[in-house]
Amino acid sequence: MGGADPPSSAGLAGPTPPRGQEVPFVRLAIVLHFVRAMAPPLLVVIAYTLIAATVVRWDMARNGEEVRAFGEELYGMYTQLFFEPTEALPSAPIARLVFWVTPIFGVFLIAEGIVKIGSSLLSEEARRNLWVRIMSERMIDHVIVIGLGHVGYRVVESLLKLGQPVVAIERTAADSFLESVRAMKVPVFLGDARRDELLVEAGIDRARAIVCSTDDDLANLEVALDAKRMNPKVRVVMRMFDQRLASKVGGALELDETFSTSALSAPLVALQATQGGVRGVYETGSGDVRVTVELEAGPRFKQKTIFDIEDAADARVITVRPKGETDAARAKGDTEVTAGDILLFDVSVGALDRLRALLR
Repeated sequence: MGGADPPSSAGLAGPTPPRGQEVPFVRLAIVLHFVRAMAPPLLVVIAYTLIAATVVRWDMARNGEEVRAFGEELYGMYTQLFFEPTEALPSAPIARLVFWVTPIFGVFLIAEGIVKIGSSLLSEEARRNLWVRIMSERMIDHVIVIGLGHVGYRVVESLLKLGQPVVAIERTAADSFLESVRAMKVPVFLGDARRDELLVEAGIDRARAIVCSTDDDLANLEVALDAKRMNPKVRVVMRMFDQRLASKVGGALELDETFSTSALSAPLVALQATQGGVRGVYETGSGDVRVTVELEAGPRFKQKTIFDIEDAADARVITVRPKGETDAARAKGDTEVTAGDILLFDVSVGALDRLRALLR
């Protein structure tokens, strides 16, 4: 449910089915949008026709002219409104005035309809905005990502890989990954996320989580607080540059998660500078630093089972890719590992050297 094909010059509903959405729904939503847009003019037409028919019949009756049935007069006023008169011009002065005014009034109604429909169909930006509104209105249990800089873009990319529906909000198209995210078929609202109405349009009341990932700490904090106020159940993840401040703010304001990109990436970069094969790093609640590392069983490695390796190195084997193959398989305890096999481990930093020595 991440989004449908973005609108093109050919129209709003392209031939490619949207990911997680059905094209018929999109088309129906577009029709309903135009019906809603034209509802006020249609109501005006109905009201004017009723009033005009009533006035004409009243004036003709008091001036002694033949009065048609109310239904016939309604039809007469309706056709008069659109330049197709079906009855002769009456002699009664007020009725005659209504007959002259009605076509002029019809011109304004038609012009308004053309402007409303035309602006939605002919403007690429209007078509895109309509598509964004339609897709976001249907989303439930989605994640809202605020800011499409380097961090926001990667968050969107990762969420889509997890199959999670996403709506994004970006303040400006300049210096952002706006077009890249649109190419992923994600609805993107342009504007300041600190405006309540923009969060409402993005579906904050139905959202599963919101990720505040701009490079402005105060803006992230303001959006996070607004999101909690508007939907106390939404999960809030907020980026802050100062990790110590992030922890204090998150606890004091009851935010779900706060993070500093520099604090998260620094341990990984440090380990990658000194150790090969490191793919990720994290810290447990007890303060133990663990890494995800990919290592190859060396040429002198003697055949062992997964159980043997895990016991000897105090590590956990996640996957095994046999020598010469491209796909890794989930590690099983009795799987035999031979020289040339590539293994993905979860291991503490302190046990990493021992693990490397075991695999040589």
